[in-house]
Amino acid sequence: MNSKKGVPSPWTSVAVNENADGCSVNVWGRKYEIKDNLLFSSVSSLGDELLNSPMRISASENGKAICWNDTEVFLAESNCDKAIIYATSQSEAFIVNTATVIEFDGLATVDIKLMPRGFTVPQLFGLDEKNPPLTKLDYFYIEIPIKKKYAELYHLYPSNIMPDASGNTDSSDMYSGSGFTPKKDIGIPFTAVTFLGNDDKGFFTFAESDKNWQPNSANEAIQFIVREDEVVIRLRLIDGNPHIWDEINAPHGQYSLPDISFRLAFQATPVKPFPSNPYTEKRLHIDCFKKISLDYDDFLANSVMSESDEIGYDRIKRLGVTTLILHEKWNQVQNYWKLTKCTERRLRTIIEECHKRGIKVVPYFGYEISTLADIWYDKAEIYSRKGSEMSKGLGWYRFPAQREHPVCYNSSIADEFVAGIEKLVDDFGFDGIYLDGTGMVWDCKNTAHGCGYYDEKGNLKPTYPIFGVRRLLKNLYNIFEKRGKTINCHVSDCFCTAGISFAHALWVGEYIQYSLVKFGADEMPEGYLRSTHNGRNIGIPTEFIVYENKPVWSFDNALAFSLVNGVLPRPNDIEKPLEKMSEIWKIIDNFPISDSQWIPYYKPEKMPFKCGSGQVKISGYRYSKDGKNKWLLFIANSKTCDIEKCEISGFDGFKTVSDAYTDERLLVKKGFITLNLKSFGHYIIVAV
Repeated sequence: MNSKKGVPSPWTSVAVNENADGCSVNVWGRKYEIKDNLLFSSVSSLGDELLNSPMRISASENGKAICWNDTEVFLAESNCDKAIIYATSQSEAFIVNTATVIEFDGLATVDIKLMPRGFTVPQLFGLDEKNPPLTKLDYFYIEIPIKKKYAELYHLYPSNIMPDASGNTDSSDMYSGSGFTPKKDIGIPFTAVTFLGNDDKGFFTFAESDKNWQPNSANEAIQFIVREDEVVIRLRLIDGNPHIWDEINAPHGQYSLPDISFRLAFQATPVKPFPSNPYTEKRLHIDCFKKISLDYDDFLANSVMSESDEIGYDRIKRLGVTTLILHEKWNQVQNYWKLTKCTERRLRTIIEECHKRGIKVVPYFGYEISTLADIWYDKAEIYSRKGSEMSKGLGWYRFPAQREHPVCYNSSIADEFVAGIEKLVDDFGFDGIYLDGTGMVWDCKNTAHGCGYYDEKGNLKPTYPIFGVRRLLKNLYNIFEKRGKTINCHVSDCFCTAGISFAHALWVGEYIQYSLVKFGADEMPEGYLRSTHNGRNIGIPTEFIVYENKPVWSFDNALAFSLVNGVLPRPNDIEKPLEKMSEIWKIIDNFPISDSQWIPYYKPEKMPFKCGSGQVKISGYRYSKDGKNKWLLFIANSKTCDIEKCEISGFDGFKTVSDAYTDERLLVKKGFITLNLKSFGHYIIVAV
């Protein structure tokens, strides 16, 4: 768990190679090269090249496409945790400088500066002719050509579907923020987070704001250009001459026109090794959605089931829970690192009782400042996040009676939070931290702490605090990792790996629960789950959140979607959902997952088991030894229609095929088994 040469586990030290035409930088699992180019000429992940050709700055001056000349690349700095590389090129009229910082987790921050050329010294002294070209810029784009096979899936944040306080959305499509990449060219408004990838790897582009961006159409600030062998992400930074040059009468630019700067960031994924067994922790999350009337210490110390005298602590131990996550009610003052005396007593009791049973305790922290806190009067205005969804003022009511306001971790609360959490974890010995929404990069316009900017018309525009959230999570990771403890992040359709690289696990899916608990599901869009929820393509294991509203939507329904994607739903109910997950945990623990290969339904060339019905998905783990295969299969009906006598082939040569829940042997006839699959029903099958 300890850091290696200054770099936290599981990453490795940054390794740099400089030669005559540029630099290559190796971090865990990935390699970035800048050679004879302003931007990356190559990006590889797990040995595979992601780019179809070098990233490029596509631009035009005075009606003519620019050919960048005199490119030079310099290594400025290199140590175990980062490398800094400078590059410069010029055209007839302009200079572009870039400064690229590549950190150990693979985040590459790139500052791009565009400016007119100046006079040389001989020109200034009249020794050479002064004949500068016109400085008329026609367009200035960044283009990122991703190989088609690594651009099958997309994720965007923000999207226009964030639910308001009533759970209503701006769009009827709850899944539009992630999915299969369109097969035709599209244009979209500015997004702070853009991802193209497949089920195993991909490429993120980040921008905290669209400051200085000047696309012809705000709805096409970013484009996906779909070609036969690639998908190009085009960032339309400038169309036409920059507005900030409009009022300066200097057709030749030179020293009168200011530079125009942009900060972008890029990150190839996966960001770290995906665990060979992502199911080792059995987490129970109490009081999330299904609320508990008692305080947690009283609830757990008493019988929790009407038909049994078994107390909560003993029940969760018996059912296999290894980590208990306490939701917000454990802390009398929402999201505050200074605990009341009552909270201290309760927390110590819970930790003591759980630790006696070998159960870890992970308390909730989030994204708010409470009206109860002593810092509210002095700091609320400075810390508050002022974003699009916060126009109505104070946020949630909760008990003990208080209101709160979301904070922005671009503010100085981030440093106070980190220092406070470090003291708490040492004082109380809890085993990790659950961060609700902390890893999301919500928009903010609070200029009191440096967010927001004014455009050329004087309008206050939002920024997305990508680097503020990153600093917070990076600092917390250093605290928890070196103590052998974990960070669990809950994110809602905002997968910003610039920050959540520093999470050990994610809880996802709340975003779509607003719709599921009201309307249920006819089916779950395959691309939505594959793009972000399986975790393997970003390198962070995930669990799926479920808010039950029977009979419309249930924990069992969610199993049909999650299991075949290699994800487990996390129980947030100590009753039936925990009992169900206890069964599944036992089944998984009895199979050698760590030594097996995960083969999902979307890789049919590797999956020998087939079903004629397109609504049935089959995924599984294959364990191979001495030339023989053993399978743990997840078979699910992904739609509302029942399927009777569903025939599944591929079982030739197996000695036994059994239902993992009941141990009942299934009849194999000519290599087929026959199952009855109800709407959103599933089976777990062991074939030996």
